[in-house]
Amino acid sequence: MRLSATAPKKDLASDDNLVPLINIVFLMLIFFMVAGQITASDAVMVQAPESLTAAQGKEHSATVLVAADGSMYLDNTEVSPDLLVEKLGSLLDEAETVDGVSVLVKADAMLPVEVLQEVLHHIKKAGLLKVALLTRQGDAE
Repeated sequence: MRLSATAPKKDLASDDNLVPLINIVFLMLIFFMVAGQITASDAVMVQAPESLTAAQGKEHSATVLVAADGSMYLDNTEVSPDLLVEKLGSLLDEAETVDGVSVLVKADAMLPVEVLQEVLHHIKKAGLLKVALLTRQGDAE
């Protein structure tokens, strides 16, 4: 009987090196799921004005962005004032009730009040009754 002093050779094609790779891939997947941006970004960056009241989250039928230079975007598409009235009017026509349509206005904090009033006038001209202005939580002094 012959006894061998050497250990049997391991198969080089084994999957032992695959397990750490799978662990790394899963850790990267979890990292990017947590750290990644989940919501779509707006067409332009808007710094919302401050408010002292708590905001209530609600789904809105449309979103109107108003940049500091006065340019308007309806659902991330740039529109003129007349086109804004037309598109909001068609959105209102498609709705079952007037109360079922609401618009969220995201206006920049540096936007002059006169320009914001014009935008709100255009929304009112389209026939919408529910309008919300997005603000950010400010400090009570």
